[in-house]
Amino acid sequence: MTRRKARKSRRAAKVVSHFDPHFLKHGVFLATGALVVCLFMAAGIVERVVKETSSPYVAAVISAVLVDLANQDRTELALSGLKVNPVLVEAAQAKANDMAVKSYFAHTSPEGFDSWHWFKEAGYDYQYAGENLAVNFSDSGDVEKAWMHSPTHRDNIVNPKYTEIGIAVATGMYQGREAVFAVQMFGRPKMEAAAKPAALPPARPVAQAASSSTSVLGESTAVAEPVHVDDDGDASIIIEKKDIPFWGFLLAQPKTMLRDAYYLIGLLLLAGLFFDMEWEVHKHHMRHAMKAGVVLATMSILFIVADWIFFAEPILAAVGLR
Repeated sequence: MTRRKARKSRRAAKVVSHFDPHFLKHGVFLATGALVVCLFMAAGIVERVVKETSSPYVAAVISAVLVDLANQDRTELALSGLKVNPVLVEAAQAKANDMAVKSYFAHTSPEGFDSWHWFKEAGYDYQYAGENLAVNFSDSGDVEKAWMHSPTHRDNIVNPKYTEIGIAVATGMYQGREAVFAVQMFGRPKMEAAAKPAALPPARPVAQAASSSTSVLGESTAVAEPVHVDDDGDASIIIEKKDIPFWGFLLAQPKTMLRDAYYLIGLLLLAGLFFDMEWEVHKHHMRHAMKAGVVLATMSILFIVADWIFFAEPILAAVGLR
């Protein structure tokens, strides 16, 4: 009886010692490495597509994602979400197109038209209004984070006085390179104003220091008189959050998606190693750890390269009325 139990114990130990998690098989390691490289290349392709495409639908998808991100930040602060106003979208598109065509990045155009000109040209009669700008970006998530890390831009996004929003993007040249221009306009219609509106404070410039990763401009100003110019903006397409396709988030946030995919692969590798170590009590397969280390190192290097080549830091500017 004792010998029989001993034989069973030896057979069980042999099975355990030869256990090999499928995730750590040599072929799976090769496939994982290929997936890591393919994801890197896909992120680069998406970045080029966003910069080179002139599709109004793609632009509308990116704008819808930016609206969703802004409302997420407001919800976290117990603020009501901003409603997309087609007139504000039209104003934002006209401003984005103007910057893209004329290759400038500022609240005031080369002709001297300030931010409020575009509101009035679109016919948006406001009580409060504000504007955030960004250029040279590849990931909507990075832009929203940069805006939220800048006090002036953050004030616009989470200002409880604003009830509506319009976002538009356009592709053009900036400082000799292809770039995506984003315009985020906020407003509160004048029809919502009280019977006796409060007087606006005098114009007051607000200086803001630039962070190490972004260049930031900020100011607060009074409304300019409307000046007529020809509107060269195309009709804007508006996409609601519920209508954003899954690929839209991949298109709008390639850096975020690449990072999340690499995190997931890394966690699976570490989990596989842990599972391997748990079962192989008598023999640790160091080759598994070495292969996993190679894959993890490759992901880290490729992400750094992608961040350097594909994903430029956004440049920002903001202006607001309160």
